[in-house]
This record gives sequence, structure tokens and C-alpha cells, in this order.
Amino acid sequence: MMNEKARMVVLARRPGADISVDDFAVEERPLPEPGEGQVRVRNRYISVDPYMRLALSDRNGVSAAKPVGEAMTGGAVGIVEASRVPALPVGTMVTSQFGWRDRFVADAAAVQPVAADVGRPSWYLGLLGLTGLTAYAGIEYILEPKAGETVFVSGAAGAVGSVAAQLAKRRGCRVVATAGTDEKVAWLKDVLHLDAVANYATTDLTAFLAKQCPAGIDHYFDNVGGPTLDAAITAMKPKGRIVVCGAISQYNTPNYCAGPGEFFKISEKGITIVGLNVGMWFDRGKEAFGDLARRLAAGELVWEETVVDGLDNAPHAFVSLFAGQNRGKMIVAIDPAS
Repeated sequence: MMNEKARMVVLARRPGADISVDDFAVEERPLPEPGEGQVRVRNRYISVDPYMRLALSDRNGVSAAKPVGEAMTGGAVGIVEASRVPALPVGTMVTSQFGWRDRFVADAAAVQPVAADVGRPSWYLGLLGLTGLTAYAGIEYILEPKAGETVFVSGAAGAVGSVAAQLAKRRGCRVVATAGTDEKVAWLKDVLHLDAVANYATTDLTAFLAKQCPAGIDHYFDNVGGPTLDAAITAMKPKGRIVVCGAISQYNTPNYCAGPGEFFKISEKGITIVGLNVGMWFDRGKEAFGDLARRLAAGELVWEETVVDGLDNAPHAFVSLFAGQNRGKMIVAIDPAS
């Protein structure tokens, strides 16, 4: 094969406070032949996730910012179309972190073979991928709420939040939640059967939590940060527990994930706050994915995807996350029929 090209989304400029589709560009770049121990993969689906915003900023305080001109990366599931690895023959379905492109060449160690007989291959980017493990670790391994306790989940119509809320319900907890539209609120009540849900855009959350949780909150699964985190801290019981998964409401703000305004109440109430880095739970992945797959097959979990078609639309799909335009997991279909 000569002069092959791969199409990929690259960072075209450093984003400002508000990320834009104009911060990205789609380019063609040379695609080499796979060498010894390598495979060439055609992606079918890619994942776009809020955490990717952190890598684009030079003020994230976590890692160096992605250089302008560099290709975006993230979760992907695809099919091996050329191989120099006996254990990964042509036709093998694999997952990788080579998303945001239609094809790539990589070492065998950089891809993970997965079963092709799953309900939808895109599930490996969501419920049976990092999303599912994140929610599972937060509820089952960190918070471990008991039956009868109250769990508050923000961003509960999103990918991680929707799974976390359902897992808490399955543990016999009372689950209260927030979402960003009335349609999402109705879905969380009518489909996921959460106990109380507020539209954060039109609701005084401090008053909402005081009314719905007069005895206080035992556990808070935080996906959004900002004023919602402050409201949760105010409503927490003494010795309550918070797991910090994300802060999507703050990623595009000038202060960029500033600390909670109700900081001293953490001390007053003896609240425990635990950070959730999914990479620290990879050793529990097999156990978590097995349980999640079993629950999905048994009808105990609802899994929702918002699917956008075409690599060219990946930037739009990504930006729309910060406007709350997804329900469940945001997926970009690159070549679903390959």
C-alpha cells in the first residue's frame, strides 16, 4: 500500500475560555505501513469526553497542554485491517486511545482486543469502558452507600452520572439529582426512576436540597463543580462523603475550577472528599465490567447514547458536551459498518 492517508482532527489553536469548533481542524496525514509487531486499524466509533478539555488548556494545573497542531486523542473502537501480529489477525475488534481519526498504525501493546458479539461496539467506549468504570469505582468502591442513605448525583443525565445514579438506586439508596433541561429531568424521573430531580438552570439548588433532603445528604457524586458543589456541601450531613469526578461547569470559566465557596463547611461538618481518577482503578476493571455487563443483560441498567455521524462533526460533538446537548454517552460514528 502506497501513499495512504489518515484523516484526523487536530488542535488548530489554543482555546479561549469558551471552546469553539474553530479551535479544531480536520487534516490528512501520511499513514505508514504497519511494521513488525504493529497493526493498522480502521476506527468505527470514537469517544468525546469532558475531561479532554483539560488537556487543551495551558492552565489546567495537571499536565502540559496539548501542542497546537497535534492530533487529538481519546477512546476508540475499530477493526484491524492489516496486521503483523499473529495474535491480532485482520478483522479483530480492538479498543485504543487513538480516537479522533479514521485510521491509525500502532504497536500491538497500544490496542486491546475485545469481543465482537457485544450489543453495540460503541458500548466499549461507554458502559463497558472508562465511563462505566468511572461510575462503578465512584459508587461501588469509594462511596459504598448503604441502603436507605441519600445520594446526590449532579449531571445525572450524562454518561457517568446516569450510571452512577442507577448503581446507587440498585444499592437501595434514595437518589436525588440534577440535569440541565426539563426533558432530561423527565427522563431521569420516568426512565431511571430517580427520587427527586431538579433542572439546575431554573432551580435554587440550595433550597431544592433543603426541601428534598431535610435530614441532609450522605453522599455526593460530583460531576459539575461550581455552585452545585457549594449547594451539596451546605446540604451534607456531618461526616458525609463526596467523590469528585469532574467539574464540567467550570472547565470554560475564567477562574478554571476554583475551589468551593463553602470551603470551611468541609471542616465544620467533617466531610470527606475523595478524588476519582479512573486510571487508579484499572486493576478492578475486569470485575467492574463483568458486573456492568451482567446488569445490562438483566435489564437492571439503562444505557443511553447520543450518536453524531462523521469525523468532521467530532469537534461539534465535543463542544456540544459543554452546552449539555447530550443524553448519556456522546459517541461519534466514524465508519460503523466497517
